Amino acid sequence: MIITSRQYKHSSIRNHTMSKFKIDCPVERALSIIGGKWKIPIIFNLSKNPHRFGILRNKLSTITTQMLSKQLKEMERDGLVIRKVLSVMPPSVEYSLSEFGKSALPVLKSINNWSKSKDDQIIKIVKKNIKKIDSHITI
Repeated sequence: MIITSRQYKHSSIRNHTMSKFKIDCPVERALSIIGGKWKIPIIFNLSKNPHRFGILRNKLSTITTQMLSKQLKEMERDGLVIRKVLSVMPPSVEYSLSEFGKSALPVLKSINNWSKSKDDQIIKIVKKNIKKIDSHITI
């Protein structure tokens, strides 16, 4: 059965689907918003100053333009980031952390400190995991 998005929004199917994604653990709920490969580096880059899109892309040198755009849209939707259109020529956009986004900084700094204090152990684990992944890849 194919349904339209309008039907989905106004049906019991949506309620059933959403109940499957209920996250009971507060940490999991938080990570569902700030987790992933790029959101934490974006938050750290915006923590001191707002940045224009191009500057942010340059700071995150390995991110694609499409991925950065997607991540920023999600973060704006979730209230972590504020998007400000600047009235300059050519038009430009500046991103900054919202108060909600800034509220994640102490937690991220705490994780950063934990990682630094356990650096040797974490590096060993990461290297071991990379070796496992490499051993499963056949060309």
